Amino acid sequence: LNTDTIMVLRVDPSAKKAWMLSFPRDLWVPIGGPNGPKGRINTALSSGGPQRLIETIQNDFGIPINHYVQVNFNGFKQLVTAIGGVPIYFPWPSRDQNTGLFQYTPGCQLLDADQALAFARSRHFETKDDRGVWTEDPSSDFGRVRRQQEFIRAALKKAISQGARNPFTLNQLIEVGQKNVLLDSGITGKQLVELGQQLQDFDPDTLEVFTPPAREGWAGAAAVLYLQEGEAQPIFDIFRGNNPMVNVLKT
Repeated sequence: LNTDTIMVLRVDPSAKKAWMLSFPRDLWVPIGGPNGPKGRINTALSSGGPQRLIETIQNDFGIPINHYVQVNFNGFKQLVTAIGGVPIYFPWPSRDQNTGLFQYTPGCQLLDADQALAFARSRHFETKDDRGVWTEDPSSDFGRVRRQQEFIRAALKKAISQGARNPFTLNQLIEVGQKNVLLDSGITGKQLVELGQQLQDFDPDTLEVFTPPAREGWAGAAAVLYLQEGEAQPIFDIFRGNNPMVNVLKT
């Protein structure tokens, strides 16, 4: 199966800082590296497993990947349930009939596992105005990425409110995660607990999120996104560790 979402997280425990990079799934790149066949980046996993996806990111963008986490839909829902749902603010009635998102009451709503997944996967997100007219978000995958980044921050805050700063509670949450996500062989639950303890004072509001700039285009009959390479390099430099304090345009 193709990947629904691809994110790279860079963490600096000593500075209590974190940066997150979201790749739009329609980004048109060489799969596996410069000499690989061109395709949407979300096909890398299905064409060669986790290693193929890692090679694609490392070779195409120069970003080193030290660890890998894979979350399927059921694992995502189990994690949401473990923290008691995720609160998301909806300024207007919102829906996505393709994913099953139905949030007709404006305001902060606590999303359960099913609605959280529908929100995170939404590519045809619609809102209803005061005239009762439904309008789809024209930004498509970029809007979806922004909502996913909003969701990550909200989930982190909810986990903290549920006691994630407490080592015992943190260990329980990580145990739930280990049962429902795929981790690479180089990381253990104990290491995750230690990392969580090092980031005890981390404020989710300081999580810096980025999306590489890309323009819409076509590859044959396929609608794809082409990376704007010059504008993307300062963002990639943050995740290469070259200059994490550089001031670049954030999403």
